[in-house]
Amino acid sequence: MYDVAVIGAGPGGLSTALVLGRSRRTTLLVDGGAGRNSPAAGVHGMLACDGMAPDELRSAGSKQVREYPDVEVRDGRVRTVVSRQHGFAVELDDGRAAVVRRVVLATGVREDLPDVPGVAERWGRGVMGCPYCHAWEMRDQPLAVLATGGGDDAMFAAQLTRWSSQVTLCTNGIEDTGDEGVLRRCGVSVRSQVVRRVEGRDNGVEQVIFHEGPPLRCAGMFLHATTRQASALPAQLGCVMLDDGSVRVDDAGQTSVPGIYAVGDMARRESSPSGMTFVVSAAAMGFVTATTINQDLFLDTLSAD
Repeated sequence: MYDVAVIGAGPGGLSTALVLGRSRRTTLLVDGGAGRNSPAAGVHGMLACDGMAPDELRSAGSKQVREYPDVEVRDGRVRTVVSRQHGFAVELDDGRAAVVRRVVLATGVREDLPDVPGVAERWGRGVMGCPYCHAWEMRDQPLAVLATGGGDDAMFAAQLTRWSSQVTLCTNGIEDTGDEGVLRRCGVSVRSQVVRRVEGRDNGVEQVIFHEGPPLRCAGMFLHATTRQASALPAQLGCVMLDDGSVRVDDAGQTSVPGIYAVGDMARRESSPSGMTFVVSAAAMGFVTATTINQDLFLDTLSAD
C-alpha cells in the first residue's frame, strides 16, 4: 500500500509529489503526459524559472522528484479510483492497480476555445489567455482581445492597456461585453464585426480578418476561454464542484470527499477568484496540500496506536 497517489504530473502534481517524497511518504505519481501550457514558448512569473519552456520545467521537476526513493513514477492515465476500507484502489488504463491511503487529483483542465479559424491553431503561441504570463513579451505593440461573452470582456481589454496603448476589442458579434465606459476611459478601440479568421505565421498572430471591413493588424490576441475538467475522476468520485466547473477545496486542498485532495488549475477555494490559474500558484497549492496530507497521515498513525 502506498501512502498517497498523485494523479497528474503538472506543476501542482509534481510539487505535491516532491514534498511527499521529502517527507518519506511512499507516493505513486501517475504522469498523464504533456500539460495544457505545452504550446507556450515559456512560463513566466515564476521566480528563477521566468521564461523556461513548459516542457523543460516539467522535465526538470520530474527529474528532481525521481531522485526521492519513496516516489514511484508511472506513465499513463488513471481509469478509476474506488473507495475501500482504509483507503482507495487506483486502476490505470493499462490494467495496473495500486492501493493507497490518500489521493491527490492534479489532472488539470482543458480550454473550450471559440470556433474561429486560427484561434486553436495559435493557442499558446500568439493567441493567449493570461496577460500576466504573456503580455510583457507583446508590450507596446497592437493587441486584440476576442470577446467570448460572460460580460467581462470590456474589463479584460481595458486591463491590457497596462501593457499596450493600442488595444482593440473584437466583439465578434457579441452584444454584451460589459462596461463600455471603461473602454472609453482606457482608450480601447472596438470592432463589432464577426471575425472570419485569425492569421499569422511562425507561431505568432499578424492580423484579424473580419467578414466585413478592413483587417486588424496586431502582434497578439488575448481571450477569456472557458474551461472544463480534463478528467472524469472528480465527477466519478462525487466531488462537489463550483459554478465555473472547478473542484471545490478548502485551504489545504481537501475536496468534499474524505481522503481525496485536488490541486492546480482544476481546483479552487470558494473564496478565490475564478480563472486565476498560474503555474506558480499550482505549485504552491501542491506544497501546502502535501504538508497537510503528511500531517493527516501522521495523526492517523497516532490514533491507531
